[in-house]
Amino acid sequence: MNFQVVITQIISLFLLIAVGYFLRRSKHLDQKETGAISKLLLDLILPAMLISSLQINITAKMLGDFFDLFLYWIAFYLILIVLASIITKFFPISKDKKLVLKFFLIFGNVGYMGLPVIDVIFPENGIFFGSIGVVVFNIFLWTYGTSLFLRDNQNKKINLRDIFNNGVIAIIIGLFLMLTGLKLPTAVMTAVDMLAEATFPLSMLVIGSGLAQIKISGIFKDLNIIAYSTLKLLLIPAAALLILNFFNIEDPIRTILVLQIAMPAAANGVIFAERYEGNYIFAAESLFLSTLMAALSIPLISFLTTYFK
Repeated sequence: MNFQVVITQIISLFLLIAVGYFLRRSKHLDQKETGAISKLLLDLILPAMLISSLQINITAKMLGDFFDLFLYWIAFYLILIVLASIITKFFPISKDKKLVLKFFLIFGNVGYMGLPVIDVIFPENGIFFGSIGVVVFNIFLWTYGTSLFLRDNQNKKINLRDIFNNGVIAIIIGLFLMLTGLKLPTAVMTAVDMLAEATFPLSMLVIGSGLAQIKISGIFKDLNIIAYSTLKLLLIPAAALLILNFFNIEDPIRTILVLQIAMPAAANGVIFAERYEGNYIFAAESLFLSTLMAALSIPLISFLTTYFK
């Protein structure tokens, strides 16, 4: 695999995190402003990104592959939800930190880091197959993922609007447009795409702002974060590879599934924790280390997918 792709993505990510860190330390960004950015991301920019990412032209053959891979992803997320619920019980940490680790064990950076890596390995149709993982990721993220933080927030009761949120509405619109082949007016789609492009930098600013409140050196001494990162980046993907090999799932579906499962924590966890009054500092710490470790773990998992066929 092209190791440079992984390194480039990680360097870009950390540069933007550093900007958020500097803005918070220099008092150009405070807690209230970070909260406003998180709200903007969840209510507008992330939903725009979902609609934008689902504008794919598909053939009948691709549609069949789409539904097969869609079902595989649903099965894996259901397994991950059960596993994460069991595993986090053994971590000797507070309830709010367990919630963060549970979220991160389930949800990985399948889009921003996953798609570029897959595109290099499978340039012909990698983005299409990888985007299916992004679709299912977002379905679970905006339903189960949001409910995790909402259930833990004692100051907020869950209502229908929380479940049928902007993210879910965006997924419905995006899937409808993709499956029917209908297109939004060019001006509208251009505006949606422009909003979507703000997702990554703004997300990293929120993460950097959270890291500004802690000692980064302390992250490397936290055995809980190290243990979680090892599970997330190595053990769970290796188990997924064994399962897929057992059922004789062929490439490119097998390798793409394993690689996306092997991605580090999703930045949405920090944004959700900030928005719903969770432990967003611990979330930023956990995401920081798992992303850093991914520079070594992703090439290793890629090698294993090639070696164990």
